[in-house]
Amino acid sequence: MKRALLAMVGLGCGLLTATDALAGGLFLPGAGAVSTSRAGAAVASADDGEALVLNPAGLAKTKGTTITLSAAIIKYVMKFSRRGDYDYSEATPAAYQGQRYPTVENDPSPAGAIGGYQPVPILVVTSDLGGAVPNLRVAAGIYAPNAYPFRDLCSKINGTCRHFNFAQDAGNTSLAPLPARYDVVTQDALVLAPSVAASYRIIPQLDVGARFGLGFAHFKSRVAVWGAPGNVTEDVGNDALLTVDVSDGWIPVYGIGATYRPTPSIELGVNYSSQLDINAKGTNHADFGPTAAAGQGGLAVSVQALHGADAQCADTGTDDKQAACVSLQVPKNAQLGGRYKFLDAKGNERGDVELDLNWENWGAKRASDYLVHIDAVIAVNGTPQFNLKDNLVPHGFQDTYGVRLGGSWRFPLGSDVLIARAGVAYDTATAKDGWLRADIDGAARTTATVGAGYHTDRFEVNIGGGVVLEGTNDNSGVCNPISSQPADRGCARDGNERPVDQRQGPDPINPIVTPDQQREAPVNRGVFSSHYVMFMLGAKTWF
Repeated sequence: MKRALLAMVGLGCGLLTATDALAGGLFLPGAGAVSTSRAGAAVASADDGEALVLNPAGLAKTKGTTITLSAAIIKYVMKFSRRGDYDYSEATPAAYQGQRYPTVENDPSPAGAIGGYQPVPILVVTSDLGGAVPNLRVAAGIYAPNAYPFRDLCSKINGTCRHFNFAQDAGNTSLAPLPARYDVVTQDALVLAPSVAASYRIIPQLDVGARFGLGFAHFKSRVAVWGAPGNVTEDVGNDALLTVDVSDGWIPVYGIGATYRPTPSIELGVNYSSQLDINAKGTNHADFGPTAAAGQGGLAVSVQALHGADAQCADTGTDDKQAACVSLQVPKNAQLGGRYKFLDAKGNERGDVELDLNWENWGAKRASDYLVHIDAVIAVNGTPQFNLKDNLVPHGFQDTYGVRLGGSWRFPLGSDVLIARAGVAYDTATAKDGWLRADIDGAARTTATVGAGYHTDRFEVNIGGGVVLEGTNDNSGVCNPISSQPADRGCARDGNERPVDQRQGPDPINPIVTPDQQREAPVNRGVFSSHYVMFMLGAKTWF
């Protein structure tokens, strides 16, 4: 009974870890082609539709009606070499047992991507309303966070990327399962923020602006969990593969900003963006490995969806797809910057250099720990026994700080202008020591970018490229797989497990127990090697 019971409980456990898609891929510097080509150093210099995201006060610099279409085109390259070997299972001996874990690679093909490169767009229209209200500018547009949350992990064996098919391969003892499957198998995400904004020039030296939007988010993720109790040998036959599909169509978000010019050559900027409080609802589905599905003792263990007053997420769940809801936060952030403008004899700008400071509040409770609820009850022989418990999924996040240095120079070409841009940036790590994961990019980052623009009296086109270097990072320790012997459990192999809030890394989560009773068995020990490659492309026109 116990094995069968926990096999079904695995479906709840899966949602708790599958929701990591919600944070996969933290913010990269910039938004669109121009600011990204400056490594994000644009809180003071933004002067077109990109200002909707970077600093709405920058909209005050636009003239007439301006249309900006811009995108950063991003690919995330990641390898994870988990430390240790495949353990031995007496229940289902396998050919791969005792072999070293193979390196896994990120090999996604998200919708709209080309060769894994995903466009992250901005489309904004600004207007001065024909001068109806002097010094007022309004804007409307849509943008997506500069991030890459897509994952599709495969085992790299003899130079070939092989994806483990759970439905077909879970019972095949000759094929090694994905060593990162308890972290993430696949995930896909879409976050869009339609917004409106306005700016006002209070005095010639001071502009203020504000932005308000209602965002939309959709996430789909697959992850493996223990489908039987105490699956310490990580027998894939005792796993369950969970698929979660949730969305939220009502996510208020706002931002405020200001720019100040104490002298013609110096401009200061400040921007604040609110958090995105996401309360996503959808479904969760489980597929079980052959051993976990069999159960024990001849008891019929099943999952029943909750309905009516018992359903907290939705009254639409079925026994095959249970209603589920996830609560988390994409955190608030702020930027402070200043730039120096190089002016010619007539006071026209020839170039500039800007230094920005950045803060992101990833250490906030809801940003670091996700709250998950499933409208389901475990039944034995058709009789409901207990509801799945709410759980927090810890991620070990901390606030991040960054510095961006970028600039541009203008080269006159008759009546037109060629603009050269470049920038460098550094951001501290989001993940605390031991918390790097395959599903979330929490490493410290060094960004280097270049770009160019061609400006005429009616339009401007912009291109660029860059890299975000993260190097090789190690989650030290050998605490996986854990021992099946009680006397050898715990990362110190002394029978003692550390309190949950003192652990360094994610463990399997069991929704029938409280979080402080979760077994210490981190699944992310090993070496991560990662970087981003970016291209930028954009255009704007005005009339």
